[in-house]
Amino acid sequence: MHTFSRRKFLALSALGLVGAQAASAVQPFARAGSPRFKLSLAAYSLRQFFKEEKGKAIPGGKLDMLSFIDYCADQGCAGAELTSYYLPNDVSDEYLLNVRRHAFLRGVEISGTAVGNNFALPNGPERDKQIADVKRWIDRAAVLGAPHIRIFAGAAKGVDDIEARKLCVSALEECSDYAGAKGIFLGLENHGGIVAKAEGLLEIVQAVKSPWLGVNLDTGNFHSADPYAELAQCAPYAVNVQIKTEIRRAGAKEPEPADLPKLAQILRDANYQGWVTLEYEAKEDPWTAVPPLLVQLREVLDAPAAKKEAAGWVPLFDGRSLDGWKVTEFSGHGEVTVEGGRLILEQGGDLTGINYARDVPKLNYEVALEAMRLEGSDFFCGLTLPYGKEGFTFVVGGWGGSVVGVSSINSDDASENETTQFRKIENGRWYRIRVRVTGEKIDAWLDDEQVVNVTTEDKRIAMRSGEIEMSQPFGIATFRTRAALRNLRLRGL
Repeated sequence: MHTFSRRKFLALSALGLVGAQAASAVQPFARAGSPRFKLSLAAYSLRQFFKEEKGKAIPGGKLDMLSFIDYCADQGCAGAELTSYYLPNDVSDEYLLNVRRHAFLRGVEISGTAVGNNFALPNGPERDKQIADVKRWIDRAAVLGAPHIRIFAGAAKGVDDIEARKLCVSALEECSDYAGAKGIFLGLENHGGIVAKAEGLLEIVQAVKSPWLGVNLDTGNFHSADPYAELAQCAPYAVNVQIKTEIRRAGAKEPEPADLPKLAQILRDANYQGWVTLEYEAKEDPWTAVPPLLVQLREVLDAPAAKKEAAGWVPLFDGRSLDGWKVTEFSGHGEVTVEGGRLILEQGGDLTGINYARDVPKLNYEVALEAMRLEGSDFFCGLTLPYGKEGFTFVVGGWGGSVVGVSSINSDDASENETTQFRKIENGRWYRIRVRVTGEKIDAWLDDEQVVNVTTEDKRIAMRSGEIEMSQPFGIATFRTRAALRNLRLRGL
């Protein structure tokens, strides 16, 4: 069965989430159609050149919001993100309407604004002021015609992290209701503190259960060993995306250049549709660095082949629970847990596995995931899928650790039919797995290499006999190994 650590159980209990989430978990945003991106630039990218910041004059600053909008228009940006820090503290509706009018005449949409706040404070006047300030900016966003506001959760101050999360949820519920009444989305940013990790961020977003709250996905703000995995976990919940040109992994002394095509692919895989905003923070002079970056980002986002290939994927794993899945009752199976955005299948006597508990297509679909063998030397991904009224299993790393193939074809297993391949499988490495099923063929890829390409006419596709049959119609099993799974998704063809 699905288990939680004691620490996580206590945290969820404090938030009132145990049981409630299982009964009514907030799902990723359901977006029909294909990924669509609109390019914007954040005022924060030129922060040192504005005339004022939070009401204080910046020496030598020349920009105001009107001239920033002009800059966005001159760079060909569809949108401008108007970071609130660079508007006057006592900004009037008249001023905001003038900004809105100017943007319209320059053909630039106001993609959103961004505020600084801390909801992780104990009850009292200071916390009340934070809530009131966010509501004030919701009112101002409505005047500006800005559809989105980036907000923070904050760092715990005067309370422990568990209480801070509870207080943050309460404040977000109040502010989300207020924003929703005005048709404005709030985007909770992965900005350190109690949302420094994807798991903690999504716990809060899901706890609020508001259709007007999502994630403001900042691509430079996760600092784990694999920030891209955490970004992929959160992308289905994004209502705005801020692209940074660098990432910093855990333990690294220096940042590394961000892989922009990989970031774009993460958004496509999540079927994200909306604003992608460059928020420049690197050391180079922004006047020199930003224009070519906007050109590069536009090219990456507009790559038509990649968009077509990634269209229509639906995430099957929320990164934090077994919602939609159940543990397969193999005899002697190992424990199944969720840790750090990964499904962990512990080593069993033989098989350990999970079954997808919702409807799946019988033909004309694709399934993709990433899998890692953590310990052991046999198959760490036995992906069982429907084929019409029958089923089959795509095996990766079986028969002693190296066999890849389909079980079974004409009663022959993956180790002895036309799909049999041998690959060196390394423990501790993620492998990208994708299987495509149509009425005429079964295709499969390991990383970017096609390893199965078999026509099914006049062939009998069926399950290997034995306990693996319990994986039907759609399941994933391991054999005497400990494995991790992530980024599970499906799309119809």
